[in-house]
Amino acid sequence: MSALSEASTEHLTVSDLRERYGLLTDAKYAGRVTVTSIANDLKSVTPGALYMPSAGDVDEHSVEQAQLKGAYAVLLPTSARAMGLGGDIPVLYGDLTAEERGRIAADIAGHPSNSIAVFLIIGEQAAQQAAALAGLLHVLGNPVGQISYQHSKSLERHLIEEYPLNELDVQRMLSVFVEDGASAVIIGADDRALMPGALQSVVTDVCAVSEGDDPAAGTPALKEAMEHFGVALRERTHLAHRSSETDEMAAHRDADASDADRRRLSLAIAMVMKAGVRKGNIRSALRVSKEFD
Repeated sequence: MSALSEASTEHLTVSDLRERYGLLTDAKYAGRVTVTSIANDLKSVTPGALYMPSAGDVDEHSVEQAQLKGAYAVLLPTSARAMGLGGDIPVLYGDLTAEERGRIAADIAGHPSNSIAVFLIIGEQAAQQAAALAGLLHVLGNPVGQISYQHSKSLERHLIEEYPLNELDVQRMLSVFVEDGASAVIIGADDRALMPGALQSVVTDVCAVSEGDDPAAGTPALKEAMEHFGVALRERTHLAHRSSETDEMAAHRDADASDADRRRLSLAIAMVMKAGVRKGNIRSALRVSKEFD
């Protein structure tokens, strides 16, 4: 069950949907109808919603039920056009790709990843690495949002979610982070946390792979994740990896920590350095946090 509504900052008209995504509709009169949210489950439909059911959820009552719950438009697969479904709200038809669904969700949400620093961690230890990075960003004075399996938070508020998350869930959560005043978000990407394509239209600033010490090993894993989760590397995206310098900084922070904990802190240091945080500020923050332990 997924909906993108409460944190939405942008509205789309039926004409926008037709022009941007090549959708078809017999309701030519309805171009100015404006949708203010998206839902892919009838239980999540709220007034103003665009209801986008999967092909398996389409039946003769779909449009009627969505309309009764306040939907302003319905988007159905093209295979449903022959069913002659209709109502008093516009019915659009189209077979959207995962990328296009992500773009619609981002359009509705106001592209929140453009307003916040996005740190992406990929791999089997993504959740553990996300926690280490969150701790470092916190001591650096950054309000943080976090998306990871069963441990998603907006600042200090835990978010109750159904996992794995899809592209609507991710955009909605990013909007919540921005609204709550977070300056950074950490996404721990693994199959327990995210569905395939869930990171479509999420602009990523710093990426890292949680396993392995070889810097070159990060690129193939990241490329594989790009295909699986919909990650797109852009000019502003940096790939971070541990170095002897970050290892030394992590060891100095806590010489008694386990090797695994030191490696996670080292990678977290490398990621915030890639984001532009100065080494001196990191060392100072680590020293202060050590004094308060």
